[in-house]
Amino acid sequence: MIAQSLHWLLAALVFVQLGLGLYAAALPVSLARLQWLSRHKSLGLAVLALVLLRLVWRSMNRPPALPDSMPRLQRRAAATAHWLLYALLVLAPLAGWMHASAAGLSANWFGLFQVPDLLPKQPELSELLKAVHKGSVALLALVLLVHIAGALHHALVLRDGIMHRMLPWRRRRTI
Repeated sequence: MIAQSLHWLLAALVFVQLGLGLYAAALPVSLARLQWLSRHKSLGLAVLALVLLRLVWRSMNRPPALPDSMPRLQRRAAATAHWLLYALLVLAPLAGWMHASAAGLSANWFGLFQVPDLLPKQPELSELLKAVHKGSVALLALVLLVHIAGALHHALVLRDGIMHRMLPWRRRRTI
């Protein structure tokens, strides 16, 4: 139940974060843009913390094995996609945080406390890290689409129960 809840919480936050980042980036330079970017940074740090928590939970609570009926190539693709998602969910916010630090745009977490800068101000490095952040987010969006397509394929076409086991609200079987 905890793994599923973290999965869906992260999914919701990532989709909000993608929309928030696109919205804020499209705004003209203004106080409103800075406020939206501040929210984007705060939410990105929350995503980073939650994905690290999810990885710790997963290391202590192995997920159920995929069915033997699933082709080996498909099992490998699923494992690769999951680990790529985890890597990008760490890389994207970390690169964003490092970009903000190197740009001299310190972050605070929802106005509650100042987040330490990871790097000193370095405008050239900031531009590189901005590109890494944008690239990792674009790749994350692509891998998420593949992940969602795979889940829907299992749920609607194969009807093999793979997606069903990720639903925290599913009914428990009684024996």
